[in-house]
Amino acid sequence: MKMANHSSFWFLIYFGCLASFSPSYSYHQTDLANSYFSSGQFTRLSPEIRDLTCLGCRTLVSGVADRINDGATVEEIEEAFILECVVLDLFPGDVCEGMVRLLGEQVVYVVNHTSFEPSDICGFVLGFDHCSGYTGLTNWTVDLPPGKPEPDHPEPQEPESPFRILHLSDLHVDLDYAEGAAVNCDYPLCCREAYGMAQPGEEAAGPWGGRGHCDIPAHTLDHLLGQAKEIVQPHMVYVTGDLPPHDVWDQTRDSNMAALNLTTSLLYKHFPDIPVLAALGNHEAVPVNSYPVPSVYEDGWDITWLYENLAEKWSYWLPDEVLPDVLQGGFYVVSPYPGLRVISVNMNYCGTGNFFLLMDNVDPVDEMKWLVYQLTEAENMGDKVHILGHIPSGDTCDKTWSHVFNSVVTRFESTIRGLFFGHTHHDEWEVMYDVDDATRPVGIQFITPSATTYSYAHYKSPSFRVYTTDGGYDQATWAVIDHTTYSMNLTEANANGLEPIYQERYSAVEAYGVTGLSPASIDNLVTNMATDDALFQTYLRHRFTYAEEPSEVSECDTDCRKSTLCTLVTADSSDDRPCQRIKDIINGNE
Repeated sequence: MKMANHSSFWFLIYFGCLASFSPSYSYHQTDLANSYFSSGQFTRLSPEIRDLTCLGCRTLVSGVADRINDGATVEEIEEAFILECVVLDLFPGDVCEGMVRLLGEQVVYVVNHTSFEPSDICGFVLGFDHCSGYTGLTNWTVDLPPGKPEPDHPEPQEPESPFRILHLSDLHVDLDYAEGAAVNCDYPLCCREAYGMAQPGEEAAGPWGGRGHCDIPAHTLDHLLGQAKEIVQPHMVYVTGDLPPHDVWDQTRDSNMAALNLTTSLLYKHFPDIPVLAALGNHEAVPVNSYPVPSVYEDGWDITWLYENLAEKWSYWLPDEVLPDVLQGGFYVVSPYPGLRVISVNMNYCGTGNFFLLMDNVDPVDEMKWLVYQLTEAENMGDKVHILGHIPSGDTCDKTWSHVFNSVVTRFESTIRGLFFGHTHHDEWEVMYDVDDATRPVGIQFITPSATTYSYAHYKSPSFRVYTTDGGYDQATWAVIDHTTYSMNLTEANANGLEPIYQERYSAVEAYGVTGLSPASIDNLVTNMATDDALFQTYLRHRFTYAEEPSEVSECDTDCRKSTLCTLVTADSSDDRPCQRIKDIINGNE
């Protein structure tokens, strides 16, 4: 999930520099800290604060490096940051201590061993262009085969018996959820007895979930899966990552595996006879986002424990021959139906919350080389491909990795029929463009809303998507014809004491008046949103799966509109041209 995307160790550096360089920000540091936990992005800050943040970050990273060189121990450095967090009153002391203890040794190791300068480290982690000259980590490419076929993006009519795919993401089941606990608390995650029960007059966690920064109880996930099975009657299920809750300061391997085990068991309970294909989220790792690269394995950092557990659980639905790929890097390819290959990629080797990329960002586990091989095989056999991942390749993905991924999709655009992601918790897409022609769309990353209610920006309800596809028969195109979102009304469900009902929120084709969901159609839709107020408001209404139907959509001014639509066209974080095109259209309409 996008929330808490960057390590909280760097988040401490960020707020430390605000306090150091501008005391005027102190009054709202806690609000900013909570916003950080929910968004994981610094890229929307004003230029002035971005410059301040970059300067402060570089100063503090250099300070950490100096302390290491002066012989300070990891524990001494950790104590300094814990004290800073407590003094600034950013979070309760146990959150400060837990997060820094989990990440401290890792961050000190990376700062001590990386070849990158403080400006590069800060530019990468904060996501700032030109942070004292930062333009990206090491550039690299992947070899692509010649002989690209003519672009082919069909918009088939709905077949007599459409093939339905259920898409779930960001389940974040909380085994410690407590009905009656406070929805609003001092912790980044609430609705737990340990963090306070609701007092008279305070909003309490309901039987089916809590509004705000709460994850969902196990019985809500169980019920959601049962409803999805009954409503959708899917032929296949995609699960694009993030199973553990948001208690990232207090997680262990055992606690994360408990969430994985429970979720897998529930999926098997409800869908024992159809393929359930998953991708790996950033929250599965402990600490969050931490996916070591092979170059640090010899120093004791590894992720084997997670890949071994995934291989065991995913073996319910995967053939034995693909498990070595899971063990190598958390990715795999499988052919669940004739003519279709589903490729699950591990996007954590692009995520800017993964510090280990500062040790080696050049295709660390040869995943992109492997992906090109698999797509070449599919192209040669005439098969079509769906790609699953967690983190979309946009603004929280390493620039070089993102560009390479987009170049691969550009080369194989006629083979890839859909890309399916999560992470943002929102109901949205990212349009991918030809790396040599930023005006020509080549792919769509379909991003499903989260099952969890966890959010700071908007109260939301558990949700899922279903794709109507042209599949399941000989010569099928496997193209996505439409997608439909279903949500419960969380407020109503908690109030009436009955089991919630998942209702259809909208069909993309009907709501947006498009003929299909090809790359060209979605590109044209986003372009129209730049000038069509009613269409843009419709999108905003659907983007957030509200806890109750809002009387009106939140205000979104011109800058908000630019930022929102730029997100939809920035699938290559190294290329600002599609975003600039949208901004130019909006500016011309003012």
